[in-house]
Amino acid sequence: MSTGSNPGLSVSPAGPPARAGSAWALAILATLLLAGTAIGLYLTRFHENALYGDASVTLENCPRTETTNCEVVNTSESSELLGVPISALGIPTYLLLLWLTLQARRRPRLLGMIFAIGLLTAAYSVYLYYVSTVRIGFLCIWCFRLYCINAGIPVLALLAARRSPLGLGRELFEDLRRFVPPVRAAAALFAALLLMTVAGDRLYRQSLTRLVPAARTQQEMPMEGVPAEPAAPSPAATPARVATEPTPTAVPAAQPTSPQTRTPPPSGRQAAVATPVPPTRPAAVPAGARLDVSAPLKRFSARKGSLDLSPFDLQARIGRGRPLALIYWAAGYPFADSTLVTLARFLREQAPQYEVFAIAGRREDQKAETLWEGFCMLGLPADLPLLMDEGFALYGQLGMTEVPNLALVDGAGNLVTAKIKSLSEMVAGPPTVLTGEQLIRRVAQGQPTPPIQNVPPYYPATALYGACAPEFTLPDLATGQDVTFTGRAPNGKPTLLLFWSSTCKHCQKEIPQLLLHVRAHPGEFNVVSVALIKPDRPDGYSHRRVTQAYVRTNGIPWPVLDDSSGYAEDLYGIVSTPTTLLITPSGRVAGAWFHPHENLDEAIARDLPRLYAAAGECRPAGRPETSPRVAFSVLGPDSARVPLETLTDRPSLVHLWATWCAPCQAELPSLLKLRQPLEAMGGRLVLVSVEDAQAADRIRSYGARLDPHFQSFRDPEGGLAELLNLAYSVPRTYLIGRGGRLLKTFYGAQKWDDPSFEESVRTLLQLRRRSG
Repeated sequence: MSTGSNPGLSVSPAGPPARAGSAWALAILATLLLAGTAIGLYLTRFHENALYGDASVTLENCPRTETTNCEVVNTSESSELLGVPISALGIPTYLLLLWLTLQARRRPRLLGMIFAIGLLTAAYSVYLYYVSTVRIGFLCIWCFRLYCINAGIPVLALLAARRSPLGLGRELFEDLRRFVPPVRAAAALFAALLLMTVAGDRLYRQSLTRLVPAARTQQEMPMEGVPAEPAAPSPAATPARVATEPTPTAVPAAQPTSPQTRTPPPSGRQAAVATPVPPTRPAAVPAGARLDVSAPLKRFSARKGSLDLSPFDLQARIGRGRPLALIYWAAGYPFADSTLVTLARFLREQAPQYEVFAIAGRREDQKAETLWEGFCMLGLPADLPLLMDEGFALYGQLGMTEVPNLALVDGAGNLVTAKIKSLSEMVAGPPTVLTGEQLIRRVAQGQPTPPIQNVPPYYPATALYGACAPEFTLPDLATGQDVTFTGRAPNGKPTLLLFWSSTCKHCQKEIPQLLLHVRAHPGEFNVVSVALIKPDRPDGYSHRRVTQAYVRTNGIPWPVLDDSSGYAEDLYGIVSTPTTLLITPSGRVAGAWFHPHENLDEAIARDLPRLYAAAGECRPAGRPETSPRVAFSVLGPDSARVPLETLTDRPSLVHLWATWCAPCQAELPSLLKLRQPLEAMGGRLVLVSVEDAQAADRIRSYGARLDPHFQSFRDPEGGLAELLNLAYSVPRTYLIGRGGRLLKTFYGAQKWDDPSFEESVRTLLQLRRRSG
């Protein structure tokens, strides 16, 4: 039938428009299959190069966020099937479908085969999407593109056939039953393509040159002294947030065996700190070159209880005959705190030739008072200057990629190194082997030093070697019940204490090997794992659920403890994952693995006999003397002045607030509900109003409306209050552990009525639930 306006067109379904529609659908399908083949080749090249080569190939156009990371997905344990990259298996599939598509113009019955294969690829894509988002915890944009192509295959096949799925299915079933020539040809072609793909993949893998780290000296040293096989952590991909993950050493991402480093969470939790540097930072000064400071610096000082910042000319101190020691530090990061105190004390007592400066970078979203407060809590000498590096300009000029770090500048003004983290670490290799302490002494005495180019990675956990494994209590990930780890094994066997993350690609390489070994050698040793878990996000993403799914789907048989609080992570100085502490039956830390293994069985066979043979008791690890402490006095409800330390003789929450503070008013009711369970577990809640002594009636009146038993101290004086106006940021909460150590500072209002947050606070304070 012709239309009046278009007399030359027909709407008959059997006419040319139908054939044109089929051709159009087949053309789109062929284009998608070519794109899928190209993406498969692209992902396969990256996968092989990352795992079996020098990791010089990267994936472009894929953002690295908390939900998206193409590299993690495509190097995870789930990225291979029987040793062949899954992306490579897609190549023969797409080429077969492409051949069928080209043949379908003349043989329409082949569309049923395309439709069926498309359904299978789409179903497998759904499974891979589940693996990525649940087991791995990240989504790959490139893989998602393949998922979309796979989903489009059956749809386009139906459009080209212009028939119902049932009709296509009946035809395909009949063809398969009779094994007609097109089916035989397709099966043979797929087998040939698959063999060619696997062979090509193996040839490419054999052609790759695996990166061997240049600094190997520490690897050849005994297990008792330094890391058995250290590997440098990768740089953190996101800016550090040192107000309270991960991610202290960072090297170019080209190191394929690098453990996954952690980015510090916003409340000051310890992690490797890779601090953001402005895009316009000056070029890094190479070791041995003259240091000309172009960064504007400011010096902290206190005047009448308030902070004063004044410009400081560091350049005027350089090259004047006296060496300089610049200790780069970050507030709220315990490893940086202990390093600052230890190095400052050593330089003062053992190397007085140096002029010493502590330096802290400040982010745009960070108050200068936060830095000053953390610095003043460390009990450092009053004459140690703290300088502020606005925007991390000097940090970039020194070529730093993390904190803490000590930079040495000799008397002539030349930069010796900016990569010292410990007195005992090796900072120079053969032919001249120097520790951090030896290098510091050489520069102080004006002796010549070798060029310090690449400093081997340093792991704070090595400080535990020879000591008793520190005890901690964490909730079990599955049951939530408290589990105490003491280090000493009741069954007389060594213990592997594994710190890991479910979304760490290097952990996904190590854990499957450990699972296979444990299943093949039951009872050979003990395994306890500590899972580092990120907080849930407002968009619904839950790293906890990802971790639980990973444990469940992999059938992990050993205890998995929940360290979402970061307590054990900080206690053991963990700066990268996976980290495995090797502990003797008596509880002594004998060594550690700081990287995934190519062959874990070999490492176990090498180290396990030494753990069994290790004799003698361990020495107590002890608590660091460098922990920050909060010291000032307050007025009680009876107007008697008392030192804060007398109120924190047990694990405590010290909460700074004010009646004029709106966030405080919103937060206090939920915080007060925590008082009773906190005290029942042996803790204490101490409220301190930052208001002056005359505010007693106002505080009492306000508190009575919240709780008839409300009590709050007020008017902080002395100690920290002399150096800082404590009202600079309220509400603010100090978590103070046993012995008066400051464990953590929370800035702003917190979700005290959130069970997971309450659990984190309880774990940090190491308070145990009481039965009944």
